[in-house]
Amino acid sequence: MERIDNILNKKKWQPKLDSFEGLSIRPSVKKTRLYLDNEYFNKGYAAIFPHSVTIVYNILAKFANHKKQTCYPAAKTVMELGGITNRNTVFNAFFILERYGIISIVHRSKGRVPNLYALLDSREWKEVNSSNFDTVMKERQKKPTVSETDAQQLQNNTSNGITSETGIHLMDSTKEIISKNTEKKIPLKGKQLLERLSTVVTSAVTPYFREEDIIRVLEEIYENDEAEIPSSKTILRALRQSEAIPTAELPSWLKL
Repeated sequence: MERIDNILNKKKWQPKLDSFEGLSIRPSVKKTRLYLDNEYFNKGYAAIFPHSVTIVYNILAKFANHKKQTCYPAAKTVMELGGITNRNTVFNAFFILERYGIISIVHRSKGRVPNLYALLDSREWKEVNSSNFDTVMKERQKKPTVSETDAQQLQNNTSNGITSETGIHLMDSTKEIISKNTEKKIPLKGKQLLERLSTVVTSAVTPYFREEDIIRVLEEIYENDEAEIPSSKTILRALRQSEAIPTAELPSWLKL
């Protein structure tokens, strides 16, 4: 049997640096490449979080502005790129990432522009372990649904003197309202969204940006429950946030 000191004194194996000679190795710096903090893996976030959370975080990193590290991809875009079929999975991931201080979210008012996401410095992240992650997940699961809230309200109303018959009518009315609110919109895509803009809005936007950039922004606004035709200011703000390159110099009154 070989002596232990001989084994320890042997030169450690080192890979040959020319082993991949002739292969096209990716450049050390690339403008379109996302980057992640090593701490996401070294401190256990990737190991403890569901894989869907890591996928969503990667997609946010992909879209993040290089200098500001902000982005605003629509949920539909995240689902398509990540192969996620359940919309709730995406929003659960946003919740977890925000809860641990990995991202910050500016929640936009409904019917305007998509939420804005910022990827935070790893020094701001909260420590993760199986115990506190279970607590976070329970907190997420306890969030009352619309139906639970309505049922509790009905129970409170009944105890306050409303008859059961009246309560049934209230519940039926509530269900009708929920049904109307959750009714799917007629899907619109591409030039259909552009064509529904007013002449005033079109003339304020189309001369200064490429049509494909305008359509992309309109689709993201529409995907985020846009119920009304967006204003030129909303569209221009979204275009600037997406770093769309103007095709002509913007007049001073249009600059945001």
